[in-house]
Amino acid sequence: MSARVCVIGAGVCGLAAAQVLKERGIPFDVYEKGSDIGGQWRFRNDSGASAVYDSIELNSSRDMSHFPKFPMPREYPLFPGHPQMLDYLERYTEHFHLRPHIRFRTEVAEVREEPDGGYQVTLGDGGSHHYTHVLVANGFHWDPKLPEPGYPGEFTGTQLHSKDYKTAEGLRGKRVLVVGFGNTACDIATELSTVAARVYSSARRGFWITPKYFFGRPADQVNLPFAKYVPPGVQSVTLTAMLWLMQGRISKYGLPAPGHLALRTHPATCEGYLPAVKAGRILVRPGIERFEGGRQVRFTDGSVAEVDTILWCTGFRFSFPFLPPELTPVMTGPMRLFRRVVMPGHDRLYFLGFAKTLSAITPVAEAQAEWVADLIQGRTRLPDRQRMAAEIAADERRVRRRYSATPKLTVELDVYRYLRQLLRDRRRHLVPGGPVQTPAPRTPIPAGTR
Repeated sequence: MSARVCVIGAGVCGLAAAQVLKERGIPFDVYEKGSDIGGQWRFRNDSGASAVYDSIELNSSRDMSHFPKFPMPREYPLFPGHPQMLDYLERYTEHFHLRPHIRFRTEVAEVREEPDGGYQVTLGDGGSHHYTHVLVANGFHWDPKLPEPGYPGEFTGTQLHSKDYKTAEGLRGKRVLVVGFGNTACDIATELSTVAARVYSSARRGFWITPKYFFGRPADQVNLPFAKYVPPGVQSVTLTAMLWLMQGRISKYGLPAPGHLALRTHPATCEGYLPAVKAGRILVRPGIERFEGGRQVRFTDGSVAEVDTILWCTGFRFSFPFLPPELTPVMTGPMRLFRRVVMPGHDRLYFLGFAKTLSAITPVAEAQAEWVADLIQGRTRLPDRQRMAAEIAADERRVRRRYSATPKLTVELDVYRYLRQLLRDRRRHLVPGGPVQTPAPRTPIPAGTR
């Protein structure tokens, strides 16, 4: 049976998959719930899948954030915002002529595995189609997660999740409590500190905060040789020493000391947070203990604050509403997916882009798509189920050693080691006499993008 592939989602990872499939000459359809491409990076996306706020910038620099096959335009800012990222994805889509393959305003309602190993894909309009393979690229920044169980007591003020936050204007002059401590929490607290009456920042444990620049250069470019070639333990010690020299003890800002070396969990990357704390525009508090009624919040150190709005920066659930339980990967701990892509026993169902990285996801998405295309074309093959389970367990152990201070590992990923691993797999499991890759001729990249 000739291959026919279903791709779910037209964001970064869905577009990467579409580009590779088109280049390989593999028939495919992309289904996108929204009215246009972009996923997360289309501000106020009518698909409901975008959590970006107006002031967001990439934490990876322009020259480290593009797909390997398509550089970002040089006129973009060094750290692009969502308008540039969407423009880039639109240019990418047009350059590789992907639009004719995408069905917009089309939701995938259900994916069912069939006895022949293929999949029946049912759409929101009731239509149904058979595919030999399914690539899931619906992302994981769209289904808000709140603390469970909730905190005791009653709070009568406004509560928002970070997904609902778009600009600071609606909170001008308000007393705001930002709960959580990651990139989004630090960004939003910093932005609100310029317009809100008072901003509290609550975190249960200590984190490292890394700047976007080291020695006047983008941090990801300075760190590139370390990230690629230096053992993780040495990376952690080196970055910890650099942050101590640049910032001093984090506890002097009123923040809880991390209690671990840098990179043992994902740091928050933000330029303005620590200066705002030092200036008194952000007031640091520990975790919440309970609500005291009205608009009062009690923290674990016994202090109480009265706030108008609580803004929960507490992350997102991993949601696959179109998959039955037997096809849904375990997401309560480390992902039980071979190479973060394949669920053993369901070798034609692939998950793309479910990775939390210290750098851009674009090269990971493209590498995953290339490997999946090899599998679809029969150029390479998967190990047997027992071997895949052993490799998943070995990857989990490596990640636990690397991110030893992360309580619930799920999608943490060491990018450069992973990219090398995928390349080795593509070579190691070549099928003797398998089809030779003959990609379609590439369209020349427009001038000015390099």
